[in-house]
Amino acid sequence: MSKRRRLALEAPPPTIIVDVGEKPYLLDQVQAVVNPLDGEDRFIPTTCLDASQGVAGFDLDDVWSDKFLKAILVKDSHGTPPNIGQDIVCEIPQNITLSAGPYMLQSSTGRVFSVLRLFEDTNNTFVGGTVPDGPSRFRWLQASSHIPVPSKLYDSEPSEEQPLTGLRFGVKDAIDIAGLETGNGSKCYRESFAPRDSTAPCIGALIAAGAVMVGKLRCCQWCDGQDPLQRLEEVTPTNPRGDSFQKPSASSSGSAASCASYSWLDFTIGTDTGGSVRHPAGVNGLYGIRPSLDAMKSAGLVCTSLMDTPGVFARSAKVAESVAKVMMGMPAGAVARPPKRPRYKLLYAVEQDSTEPSETPKFFSRGFQGPEAGTPAGKLMEDFVKGLENFLEAKREEVCIFDLWKETHPETEPEDLLQATGSIYKNIVYGQLSRDVVQPFAQQYQQRHGRPPFIEEITQARLDYGASVSDSDLEQSIETLHAFAGWVNKVLLPAPGVESEEIPLLVYPQSWGRPQYRDELGRLESKEVFWNGFSVYSLSYSSGCPDYTIPVGEISFTSKFTKREEHLPVALSLLAPRNMDTDLLELLTNLEERGLLKPVSCGSRLYEDS
Repeated sequence: MSKRRRLALEAPPPTIIVDVGEKPYLLDQVQAVVNPLDGEDRFIPTTCLDASQGVAGFDLDDVWSDKFLKAILVKDSHGTPPNIGQDIVCEIPQNITLSAGPYMLQSSTGRVFSVLRLFEDTNNTFVGGTVPDGPSRFRWLQASSHIPVPSKLYDSEPSEEQPLTGLRFGVKDAIDIAGLETGNGSKCYRESFAPRDSTAPCIGALIAAGAVMVGKLRCCQWCDGQDPLQRLEEVTPTNPRGDSFQKPSASSSGSAASCASYSWLDFTIGTDTGGSVRHPAGVNGLYGIRPSLDAMKSAGLVCTSLMDTPGVFARSAKVAESVAKVMMGMPAGAVARPPKRPRYKLLYAVEQDSTEPSETPKFFSRGFQGPEAGTPAGKLMEDFVKGLENFLEAKREEVCIFDLWKETHPETEPEDLLQATGSIYKNIVYGQLSRDVVQPFAQQYQQRHGRPPFIEEITQARLDYGASVSDSDLEQSIETLHAFAGWVNKVLLPAPGVESEEIPLLVYPQSWGRPQYRDELGRLESKEVFWNGFSVYSLSYSSGCPDYTIPVGEISFTSKFTKREEHLPVALSLLAPRNMDTDLLELLTNLEERGLLKPVSCGSRLYEDS
């Protein structure tokens, strides 16, 4: 817990919101009591500071402002720093240790409250804001639709024990938090169950490491993939990139859009079954970390334990590394980089010869000779791959996954990769989700309310399919999943060992910066319930290997809405052998430190200098 929480003298007061410089602030906890002031009772914006340092650096904080200099708090009122000039100077009792930063002084009682700035969720990414309700519980902020955010000035410097001190984050509303309901994108579900009694272990680890949770984030119903025109129950979050009329992707859209929208969030947590971290990260221009399966222990909605994992969204590789390591129980930044760089084999995923050429292919063209080579997005990707080759001192090796499977597939499986894997996801995910989660809930809801719960039409169609999957078909799909996983882990991405010490890395295109407007019909037009092609996401959700999305730049387009030039992210994905997350996380941070990758900003453009 942060110093601010430990120092609280008493429970928070009834909800009190005060405007400071036309910005709303929530009074948090009483941190000190000073001598009362004469006159009518009022709340006075106040700053606690060190007399020798003044307010140097305070303007970098997004909660404090000079409006809090109506009064100052110091240890020794005779040591008031020069050039402050406040009429009200209060001396903090000697037995109280008060962090520097913004506070609110109640004049009649002398009580000094820490404050939370209430930020507006302009892009509709949050289910709601939250505040701590005891050492390990939270409660919803009922008095405001804004999100309560503490000052980073309250917190000490990060330490080995608390490497995430002061970082703020939000959590996808499919993960359990003690004291809060888990909604899974469904109002009916959220209202049907009591608040959870415990917090998911991976989130508890973040809080123990000093990070501050400020709210829960929107997701699609049952973590399904729904387009904006298919989401009727709750508003779809706004992707801030480009013209703000682009799809934010589906399941973890709230987590991705919020991280791309708000500088007062340092990272967010989503979940990934079939791509719900990786694709939102790509189109929202973020680092998206899908770790090795079971590397992060969670609790909450489970579509299938065979594929589900929490994941991380961040605007820099460094933050992504620190957060992911904490969630995986690894030392965050405490492990020194190895003196000798590991040897890598860079696998460059290419299309089949029979594939129709495209400017936005699922995989690269052979020799980078296809139509994508002449596009701005293709050039960004090629520049990064060349830089990666130089950094790793490893030339790319083209690999066609379809051909490799045909040559080396298990004898029990068809030689056609799509035929072998095409039913894995829909049979397992929707078969288990329908039977184990939604059907039991729907029956309880029907008995209690005399009507079925509301489920989005496209999701209901997929759940109906899942309900029709026979036990034998489900068992067969699970066997195929294991067979495919074994092939990926032994043939495509084998862990370094006796035969080779090289670490294979597979790179493939993630997002081409192509406009996907929110009002486009997509699958609504074709009436498709499932996409029937080969999913590149299956490589990791089947094998359990880490799959990280990385932004490599942005390209321009003319928006049909704004009628002007806008910009959208371009992203790649990197896969490594299962359980080699540390190597891949540290590689991304090294690439960022060398300038081959860059931290991204919030808003319509990826980079501050754009």
